[in-house]
Amino acid sequence: MPADVENMFSVRQAAWHGLGSILPKYPKSVQEILVAAGLDWDVVELPVTVTFSDGTVVTADDRKGIGRETDHSLLSIMGGGYQPMQPRELVEFAFSLLDATEYDFDMGEEPPILFETGLSLAGGRVNCLLTRVPKDIRIGGIDPVELYLAFVTSHDGSYKFGVHATPVRVVCRNTLNAGLRQAVQSWSTKHTAGAVTSIDEARRTLQLTWKYADAFEEAMNQLIETEFTRRQFEAMVKDLFPNNERAPFSREQYGMLGLLESSPAIGDDIRGTKYGAFNAVTEWWDWGTRFNEGGASTEEKRTVHQLFGPAKKQADRALAYLSSN
Repeated sequence: MPADVENMFSVRQAAWHGLGSILPKYPKSVQEILVAAGLDWDVVELPVTVTFSDGTVVTADDRKGIGRETDHSLLSIMGGGYQPMQPRELVEFAFSLLDATEYDFDMGEEPPILFETGLSLAGGRVNCLLTRVPKDIRIGGIDPVELYLAFVTSHDGSYKFGVHATPVRVVCRNTLNAGLRQAVQSWSTKHTAGAVTSIDEARRTLQLTWKYADAFEEAMNQLIETEFTRRQFEAMVKDLFPNNERAPFSREQYGMLGLLESSPAIGDDIRGTKYGAFNAVTEWWDWGTRFNEGGASTEEKRTVHQLFGPAKKQADRALAYLSSN
C-alpha cells in the first residue's frame, strides 16, 4: 500500500497519498481516536513453536509471537523479554503527558489537545499519533511554523515507544521517519512493563520543547528581518557551491537563483530576506536532485537524501553562512 499506510485519519486536510479518513473536527476522546485511526484493536502474546520431521513440537521459551487479535495477523516474533504495548496505551499516554482528559465540546470549541493525525502503518506493526504542540510559531508574522508531538510505538521492534517534538506533520511512514530525524527533542524507552508510567521523564522533554520553540522563533525572525539582495545571494551560492563549469553559473547555482526569483513557496514578502535565501537553497537541494532508476523508489531515495544525505548537509551549510554573514 502507498506510504505504508494501513489506516489513518487526518483532520481537515487530506494527506498527499489520499488515504484514510478526513475528520472535520479534532477528535476528543481515546475511543474516537482509536476508531478513526484504525487502531481499535489489541495485540496478544503467542507461543512460538517448531515442529520436527517426526512430529515433535518444541516451544521456544526465549521467543514470543506478537499478534493482532481482530484478524489473527502475526505482527512479529520478538524476544521473551519484549513487552507489547496496546494501541490504546499510546493514546492514553498522550493524554497523560499533556495533562488532558476527555472533554465534551458542545459549543464548537477546539479541545486543548489537537490530535492532527493517527496512523496504523506497516500492516499494524507501527502505530503513530500526532498532536499539535499547543504553541504555534509564526515567523515574522508571515510564515507559520508548527511543532508537533509524534507519539510512536511498534510491535516489531522497529521503533521504541516514545514521543518526539518535530516540525513535520506525519501522514505516512516516510514523513514519520522524516519527523524523527528532524525532531528537536526526543524521549523513548524500550518496550517494558514500566514504559507507559514514565510520564515525568517524558514531560521534561516537553519543557525543552518550549525552550526550543522560543529559540527557533528568534533565530528565524532574525533571518526574515535581515535584507539579503540577489547580489548577496549570488555571492553565497558561488562561495558555498563552487562552479566547475565554463558557464557563468552551474546548473545547481542557476536552479537556486531561479527558485529565489520565482518559487511559489517563497512569497514576495520574504524573497529579499535571508529567510527567503535559505528557503531557495533548501528547496533546490530537497527537490532539484535527480535520482537514478532501479533499487528503492524515488520517494525513498529522496527521503534519505533529505534526512541523511547532501540536502541535509547543504541546508546546514546555508544556515551557518546566513547566520554568520
